[in-house]
Amino acid sequence: MKIAVIGAGLAGLSAAWLLGRQAGCEVVLHERQAQPGFTASSVSLQGPGWGDGARVDVPLRVYYRGYYPTLTRLYEQLGVASDPVSYAASFLDARGELYFRYRNLRVGARSWSLPAWPDLLQPGTRAIVADALRFYRRAALARETGTFGGLTVAQWAVREGLSGAFVEGLLLPAICTICTCPTALARELPAAVAAGYLLRGLSHEAVRRARHGADDVQARLLAGIPVRRLGLAIESVWREGARVLVRDARGESAGYDHVVFATPAPHALRLLADSSAAEAQALAGFRTTAVEVVTHGDPSCMPARQRDWSGVTLRVDPAREAPESTIWINAVQPALRGAPDVFQTVAPHRAPRADTVLGQARFERPVVDARSQAALAALLRLHEAPDRRVWFCGAWAQEGVPLLESAVRSAVEVARRLGAPFPATPILPPAHERASCPRHP
Repeated sequence: MKIAVIGAGLAGLSAAWLLGRQAGCEVVLHERQAQPGFTASSVSLQGPGWGDGARVDVPLRVYYRGYYPTLTRLYEQLGVASDPVSYAASFLDARGELYFRYRNLRVGARSWSLPAWPDLLQPGTRAIVADALRFYRRAALARETGTFGGLTVAQWAVREGLSGAFVEGLLLPAICTICTCPTALARELPAAVAAGYLLRGLSHEAVRRARHGADDVQARLLAGIPVRRLGLAIESVWREGARVLVRDARGESAGYDHVVFATPAPHALRLLADSSAAEAQALAGFRTTAVEVVTHGDPSCMPARQRDWSGVTLRVDPAREAPESTIWINAVQPALRGAPDVFQTVAPHRAPRADTVLGQARFERPVVDARSQAALAALLRLHEAPDRRVWFCGAWAQEGVPLLESAVRSAVEVARRLGAPFPATPILPPAHERASCPRHP
């Protein structure tokens, strides 16, 4: 059986790796960029204090086991070592004034998100904390009883009487950061989807990062994908009888038994030349939103006092489409502790100083709303059709927030349908990599 996988983000890499383990299966990975999309935007740091060849993932990729069980299992299979990292957060208003922050209290594999105790002397902080606790109680009950009723985050917050200080100052900015989306789209996120992410241990599990970054994950996946066509765009895909034909930008065509699209839905719709009415309608139901990410060394995006810096800083300005979210890379990438400061800002409100910019990238992020939920149900029905030969996977093609977990889960599901189940025996990392890294605040 010969299979083409189009797109080399994490979903495409995972699908090709899983399918390639199946006996008698020849997999060809196609990627329009010169290197796989999973690391195409990563930044190499060069210069005094950074050493030679330090890399920063763009966007930064972290996970926690409660919400990312499939990703965790994939990492175990690949032998990817990971470390707990500090993912505390500070919240700034439009003027850059600190109004809320929480810290991580880590003990072994556990991590509790707690407000900084001096801040509890402030009435505004106490009000946000009180509503945060109320949110978790009410959301846990609604999730257990199935009573979200199809409401959006904004609608559910009104129904529960949650304060504007909590919703506008903490909940929506947090969702914008998790989903990398504008505030308007965070309001439209189904409440059940938001709760599914926030209630699976985020408040008491350590956030983790692959120790050697996305480059290591990608290299381990590529080791199981010997046939790769990089730097060559696909122009069109169509079916002829029992074969699926793929034509590249050089005008050359090749036939496959199956084709797996691991691209954003709009790209898949454009490439699939003979899409059926059902395929076109399902794929058209998935939208994307553009997000800008800048990696730089300008500390003006951080709180004025360095003692208020956190792993994540959010600047919330109601006049802007989205909060500005900045990750202090040195705090979450242990190898850079003590090195010159590096920041990664999503949806910047003002451009970092030009002389500090290390890299710029623009991504199309999937939108999750009532329309995409209906499209997802239609997509899953398409995959259940007999004699199916064209498949779709990606972070957008599974339930939940479109993150690494849904990307891998969608790949696992497509591979399973093509007779390549998730392998049961993990490949353990070397003993020296299994040792824990030193703790850091």
